[in-house]
Amino acid sequence: MTRKRNSSKYKEPLSKTVSDLVDRNGGWHNVIGRMTNTFDAALIKIGRLVDCPFPQRHGSGGGKGDFRFSDSTEKESHIGRGICTCMQDGGMSAIELLMEDGFGGGDYTKCMLEIFKALNPVTENEHIRKETAPVARPEASALTAQAIAWRLEKLNLIARELVLWSHPSAAPMRRYFARRGIPLNDSIKDVRFHPGLEYWVDSETDPNKKVLVGVFPAIVSAFRSTDGRVVNFHRIYITEDGAKAPVCKVKKICAPLPKFRGSSITIAVTEGRALHVAEGVEKGWAVHLATGESVKAAYSCSSLPKLHVDKAKYDTVVIWSDSDPVNPNRRRKVGDGQYFAWELARRLYMEGFDVIFMMPDGNPVDVKGRDWEDVIVQEGVLDLEGDYYRFQTLKTFAVKGGVHKQHSRVA
Repeated sequence: MTRKRNSSKYKEPLSKTVSDLVDRNGGWHNVIGRMTNTFDAALIKIGRLVDCPFPQRHGSGGGKGDFRFSDSTEKESHIGRGICTCMQDGGMSAIELLMEDGFGGGDYTKCMLEIFKALNPVTENEHIRKETAPVARPEASALTAQAIAWRLEKLNLIARELVLWSHPSAAPMRRYFARRGIPLNDSIKDVRFHPGLEYWVDSETDPNKKVLVGVFPAIVSAFRSTDGRVVNFHRIYITEDGAKAPVCKVKKICAPLPKFRGSSITIAVTEGRALHVAEGVEKGWAVHLATGESVKAAYSCSSLPKLHVDKAKYDTVVIWSDSDPVNPNRRRKVGDGQYFAWELARRLYMEGFDVIFMMPDGNPVDVKGRDWEDVIVQEGVLDLEGDYYRFQTLKTFAVKGGVHKQHSRVA
């Protein structure tokens, strides 16, 4: 017996209905403001960094100055998209942001129904919303030639005063790395020193103004795009004696130029077809000191999956993953560091690279344990003779001795 499928009383899919309602109500930025006040600070400063509305997704830093709404209008999917270091490269869509904020209990269909109820003229009065929704104000210069020129000039102003690690004025930089047990040498590549960078924060009384906290020495590293151009700077604010500066967020990036996605910091370049990838400048430098091989660093774990590796230069990629605690607010059973690092490993293997995945063993699941810089320094790995022996020693501290995914090749 064949059962007839009941025809739906709706003429179109729910997603299409909601999309049309969003368009009629001024787009996602305005709709998000009608639904919740969680994103107020970001909605009035679209394209500019504000504190992450989900501090629980971050560590002790709480996501200070890490979140922004995309100011791109190149694709419809870019509008309303939130970008933050706690998210995978590409950020979260407007619906994903609302789900993360609790709408629909985190369920996609239920969240869509709540949006439908809030925007449908028949039921909109049943939706409890804020008395005053913020007015979304995109940056006037977003994605224009003028905006790109302004960002480039900002980067050039920083670049003009950068010096090598060995310069007499770069003593604070040398002290910073020495204090961490990973002293500098001439192998370090796209990492420089700036004698005094201004540190600005948002005004607590006027969201459109900045307040100067002070001027600090800084370690400045260059992000290079897939074609080798500098597209951004990473800054670590420090003190004259090589400690972290007394500011709320020690590490920051500048406003990026086009092609920032997939970029990385070149820590060291050596002969050979093996590349090591880590999260962060300091960890990347520690890995180079231990292995003697080429290293690139990502800005954050969430930017790892899109990191570009040149197949013409490398055959093997060693990924040095963090072992982060499981975040109870996530739907996955592993920490962010290892999740995003494994996403990179899977992608590179599919692209034909041999991949070695290194994650520290023995870390507790509920607190952040040692990372590879800690292991290298605390276990005295740099005191051992020979790059090969140091690498083999580090494998003894890795889960399963390091997971090696190798392609079979015919000679």
